[in-house]
Amino acid sequence: MYGYVRPEKGELKVREYETFRGVYCGLCHTLKKRYGPLLRFAVNYDLTFLAMLLAGPGPVTTCPKRCPYHPLRTAQCPETSEAMDAAADYTVILSYWKLRDGAEDKPFAAGLGYRLLAWLMTGAYRKAVLLRPEFASVTETELAALGELERQSCPGVDPPADRFARILAAAGEGAEGSDRRRVLRELLYHLGRVVYILDAADDLPEDMKTGAYNPLRYRFSPENGKLSPEDEKELRLSLQHSHNSISAAFALLDDTPYTSILTNILYIGLPAVTQAVFSGEWRASARKRKERSGL
Repeated sequence: MYGYVRPEKGELKVREYETFRGVYCGLCHTLKKRYGPLLRFAVNYDLTFLAMLLAGPGPVTTCPKRCPYHPLRTAQCPETSEAMDAAADYTVILSYWKLRDGAEDKPFAAGLGYRLLAWLMTGAYRKAVLLRPEFASVTETELAALGELERQSCPGVDPPADRFARILAAAGEGAEGSDRRRVLRELLYHLGRVVYILDAADDLPEDMKTGAYNPLRYRFSPENGKLSPEDEKELRLSLQHSHNSISAAFALLDDTPYTSILTNILYIGLPAVTQAVFSGEWRASARKRKERSGL
């Protein structure tokens, strides 16, 4: 995924940070257990958030596990659960298609690495499709529709953002209880919309240089990879609408052991990332984030 959905570390209590790190490491171990060691590379902040969001209100049992890349470090990781398994399966499906998308967006030579990783993931992807056929079907259908909008150089932001948002919304379908499923779908839909728009804003300077599709190029009139103050204000208002919908949906969910961390992510972390993207700070620190291998 993209790494936009993350906590504001400085606002977390020590216990909360250790819990978040435990879920992150637990997702890594779950990916290895279900799909092999290669898939550890796919662990990310966005799906760590999803694993916590999908967890039910009951207590979480943890056990200490050691990181293979940091052998002196241990974390209290959640034991096997439906939420962790689902997050791992969704991670594989989304990572596979992100690699495929990266291969198509780049020249042949530059996309070789993406093609190789996608090929290596084929077996894991097929297994994940068998385990989560509904989510895999929605992902493939919506990405195909999104690809068609890109080929048409769709001038609006909402149509492509809607297609991407539907994918994340589908991740809420496996939750128990019709009311909880409906709330999770609403929350994840608007979260997907925010992620898509933030990614478009973050990629705008590079996309204008390369000529790659970016809905902001067609909806607004950016110059030198930047939106005008008026255009940025309009886009921020659109994002604020989704932020408000996320907050309203989140308030309807029962408390879980992860509620305080999820509150940090949605009310502090996500707005902070949004500000960083529009100020250019997110892009400036991208290299450091890419080089970081853990928490």
